[in-house]
Amino acid sequence: MLERDRGIGTTTSVLSYFRSYFDPDGAAPLRNHSTGQIAAHLYDLLAERGTVTYLGSRDRPRRMRARLFIGHFWGFHEVATANDFDVSIAFYSVSDPARTRRLMTELAARFEVPVPDWDLPPASFDHEATMEAADLVFAVGNAYTLSTFPERWHPKIRMLNYSVDRELYERPHGIARTRDLCYVATYCGLRKGFPDVVATWAGIDPDEARLHVVGNLDPPFDAMLARANPGSVTVHGWINSDSDAYVRLLQSCRFAYIPTYSEGQMGTLLEAIHAGCVPITTAASGLDDSVLAHCVVIEPLDHDGQRAAIREALGWSDDEYRARREALSEAARQHQTWERFAAGVQAGLAEVAPP
Repeated sequence: MLERDRGIGTTTSVLSYFRSYFDPDGAAPLRNHSTGQIAAHLYDLLAERGTVTYLGSRDRPRRMRARLFIGHFWGFHEVATANDFDVSIAFYSVSDPARTRRLMTELAARFEVPVPDWDLPPASFDHEATMEAADLVFAVGNAYTLSTFPERWHPKIRMLNYSVDRELYERPHGIARTRDLCYVATYCGLRKGFPDVVATWAGIDPDEARLHVVGNLDPPFDAMLARANPGSVTVHGWINSDSDAYVRLLQSCRFAYIPTYSEGQMGTLLEAIHAGCVPITTAASGLDDSVLAHCVVIEPLDHDGQRAAIREALGWSDDEYRARREALSEAARQHQTWERFAAGVQAGLAEVAPP
């Protein structure tokens, strides 16, 4: 019987994440997603310290003994308090979840759409207890992301940047880049700012600019777009993010327009950056501040301001666009790397669990 099933035993480290995104014993179906890559890199870093027991999101062992536990925040508290760990670190892949739920509830009422409960922590999640129980907290994002957490928690939070499979998105496909924009997300919904997409593009004609929407577009957002689309928005639906079709579409666009409301750090924007797109996005995207400085930063819910920013960017000369794109790519290669992710994790571990 496996140690995780028996729930008793000794291991150097325990990592709790999602088996659909990462499984050390097999190929997880969503392994190319940012969640999967983060889990894989955490596992490798812990493996350098000794044996690692990996738990899926539903695993709830008891009486385990380990020196170090790192757990995704959804199930962190239940695992941390039911076992014997010298050091427990919570991993927050999003901004403050209590604030996000309040924001989603307010915006759902404003736009008359459902609260995206599926996109929020489960009912069993206790944010306060999680932060209290954690010896340290890793969170991905920028200064804005950190600011969403109450200041009393800041001393135990260590912010991290991560990356994506750069070679996949930088590999040339011989695609002619147009003046088009793309909106890419796993789900085109409330948290990802899709109501802003609908309202903003309702005032942009097809002869002015075109937007390609990639991702699952479910009710009521599909009907919302259908009512307002002047013909300038094309919906492609879900495209696998490690496919040539996805990369070719990104490489055909100059800009990635994603007015997201709440993130940790948006992986699809990193994919778009390495594919050569300049983001038009919000500070809530979580991009490193040095990378965000080379983006076009917009305010959520400011549809007039977003249209103005899109039009201004479309007015850039070819030389201005190339210079902006190159500066952005250099910043991403410097600040949004797996080496920086590893260094941040190792620095945090050195504080509370030195080897």
